[in-house]
Amino acid sequence: MRQQIPITAILWVVWLMQPALADAELIAVASEARAEVSPRGARRQVRLPQLDFSVRAKFACPDDAVAESVTISIADAHKRYAPNEDDNSLEAVVAVPANQIAPIATGDFCMDGNSGGEELLLAGVATAQLSLRCLNQSGRFVSFASLALPVRLVCKSDTDQDPSVGVPSPAR
Repeated sequence: MRQQIPITAILWVVWLMQPALADAELIAVASEARAEVSPRGARRQVRLPQLDFSVRAKFACPDDAVAESVTISIADAHKRYAPNEDDNSLEAVVAVPANQIAPIATGDFCMDGNSGGEELLLAGVATAQLSLRCLNQSGRFVSFASLALPVRLVCKSDTDQDPSVGVPSPAR
């Protein structure tokens, strides 16, 4: 007499017997970026200048693996790091060029006639995407993290601005 075992039972046993893989750990924090903006007329949106985001990441691969690389991407800017075996953290500044982040609607913030000095903290204007690539005898695997980046807008006062801005040059 032959006994039949369903395929799902076989797959379940195989799954239970596979070695346990601990997940890699990737944690990140960011300091707020600061941008000075000029008072504007009727436009309700602000175009951002270059922003420098400071990102600190702590990472760990499972015991049987080593960190091969850590990548930080913000908008179209990215940096890749190849940590040493002893490294488990990094601190980086990622410069995001002007206009890589879409204009931001800010309501009545920093309009013409404002005295300047106003500040506005925006919690998630941009997002950093981080990846940790680990290498072990079986191959490579990647862990991901995402981080909302705060931006503080500071309104320049009319006296801080170059007086020639907005004045047409004489015709030649």
